Amino acid sequence: MTQTHWSNKAPPGFLAGGGEMGALMREHDWATHPMGVPELWPSLLKSTLRLLLTSNHPMFIWWGDELYQFYNDAYRRTMGAERHPHALGQRGEECWAEAWHIIGPEIAGVMAGHGATWHENALVPVTRHGQREDVYWTYGCSPIEDEEKVQGVLAVSTDVTGEMRVREKLRQSYVTVIDSMDEGLAVIQIIVDDSGKPVDYLFLEVNPAFERQAGLVDPVGKTARELVPDLEERWFDIYGKVALTGEPVRLIEGSETMKRWFDVYAIRVDQPEEKKVALMFRDVSERIRTEQALRDADRRKDEFLAMLAHELRNPLAPISAAANLLQLAGADPARVQQASAVIGRQVRHISGLIDDLLDVSRVTRGMIPLVKVRTDVKHVVTDAIEQVRPLIESRGHHLNLQTPVTSALVLGDSKRLVQVVANLLNNAAKYTPHGGQIDLHLDVVDGQVRLVVIDNGIGMTAEVLEHAFELFVQAEREADRAQGGLGIGLALVKSLVELHGGEVAASSAGLGLGSRVSICLPHFHEEVEQVPAPATRQARGAGCRALQVMVVDDNVDAAQMLAMFLATTGHQVTTEHKALDVVKRAQGLLPDVFLLDIGLPDLDGYALARQIRAVPALAGAVLIAVTGYGDEQARQQAIAAGFDHHFVKPIETAQLLALLDTLG
Repeated sequence: MTQTHWSNKAPPGFLAGGGEMGALMREHDWATHPMGVPELWPSLLKSTLRLLLTSNHPMFIWWGDELYQFYNDAYRRTMGAERHPHALGQRGEECWAEAWHIIGPEIAGVMAGHGATWHENALVPVTRHGQREDVYWTYGCSPIEDEEKVQGVLAVSTDVTGEMRVREKLRQSYVTVIDSMDEGLAVIQIIVDDSGKPVDYLFLEVNPAFERQAGLVDPVGKTARELVPDLEERWFDIYGKVALTGEPVRLIEGSETMKRWFDVYAIRVDQPEEKKVALMFRDVSERIRTEQALRDADRRKDEFLAMLAHELRNPLAPISAAANLLQLAGADPARVQQASAVIGRQVRHISGLIDDLLDVSRVTRGMIPLVKVRTDVKHVVTDAIEQVRPLIESRGHHLNLQTPVTSALVLGDSKRLVQVVANLLNNAAKYTPHGGQIDLHLDVVDGQVRLVVIDNGIGMTAEVLEHAFELFVQAEREADRAQGGLGIGLALVKSLVELHGGEVAASSAGLGLGSRVSICLPHFHEEVEQVPAPATRQARGAGCRALQVMVVDDNVDAAQMLAMFLATTGHQVTTEHKALDVVKRAQGLLPDVFLLDIGLPDLDGYALARQIRAVPALAGAVLIAVTGYGDEQARQQAIAAGFDHHFVKPIETAQLLALLDTLG
């Protein structure tokens, strides 16, 4: 049969249109091609070519055993000048030599009747535009077949290289963000048993922050049970539920095994059957510990306030009863004296509580000055026992004292060290049942003066021991054996001992097994320079004559009671409640002594003292500050304002009378 060229005749209908590729197919010299002229091509090829030329989607045909190529305009745009236009009609293996090892076996499989194939974002490197490129394709190969066999392959493909490059840039940006995150990030795969129960998980990916946040090294490729053998089961249940249900979860959870708390967000990723979960988490252990410490501190504060109210109400009850007794007409003088004694004792008790609070506040803020001199702790122990002996004897305790034959010298403030030892003995006496044993051992060992107080009392739990030297901490006590106190004794002891360069420690074998508290102080060597004690103020005047005293206090009851007390001791007393009236009235009375409250409403006591000092007729008067502030700063402020003496409320009346006697 003679083959015909179409230069002067209409092309076959199946090659009509088709843009540039349709024109090339019509103009191609098929008469010299092994396939022959288009009129004689199989109808299956003709119909497939018609589909190809009329489609806007990139399409490619490999036809026959030699896999001769046809493609449309949409596909042409993905080819470089290296192939187009001579790829038309070319054998596939010749055209795609550099990629045939990838696509050749797949095409052969389709031709052999193995069915269609499909690929998304597949890398098939090719040479185009003069260089080798990594080109990504989404494509599928389908058989072109008739009743006899597969005659060719139709490929529908899209060049997705640009999209993949954008994705890669986004992925790199994503990786950069993930790598720079403070939060730990991990992708895990849940492992289930035969029943479908989550029993473990495998780490697939982690970011650099993972190790810092989780404390696990090189986790990728390992399971949770490998890394943390005793990990709690609830972690598998939580993450397993996310993987199986697809419901994300946000939680703050702790692991006793890992000794950490985590703030975790978990969400399923990929296909459900993959059972993959992404975890974004942060180690919040420090925050949880801080919050718990704050809760504990708040609880102790509430307990302390309740305890303070209890301790203050206790002495107020006998004071109130005694005051009611004193109001009765014709009261027995002996009962009046007894009531007065009760009031005095209870006021001293309240003052002691307040002094304890002020002491611990000043010590913890570093505002308490220590007068450090050569001090023998043996004498300190003797003075402390003298203070606490009434309590020890009233509770029937036996005190066993062991001290060295030689001195136990330290460089310290004797008054504060007595306070330390008295606190320890006081605690031992209070928390030891009636008839108990208290041992105090003092010795000098390895350059340290060591003092140990041991009792066989109620003891302490490990939890109480952990916080024993913190403010407002007391062991749990039943109401019928509550021993009072504000829970600040050991905190004060610790602060004072540390101010002396020493250490303090407590131990107990448990509840009912007693307690042991020890302090160690640096031993004083004779060659150390002794710090001199401050000079004492010389007493003014001599004799015991009656004095003209003016009491100034806006609290009318306080002023009147103090005036009544001083009047009964023979002094001439007047009272004023307004600071602005004091100077005028005083110029007529010319008092020897002024007792001035500091917290006056119209003019504070410091300013009033300056006004009094500015009046020549009153310049020789003795000014005594009476205030609720007992710290060193308040004393210095009083001296700067012109006061001669400083008394803290409630006034120790014996000290006041002794001072007035020196002025009389």
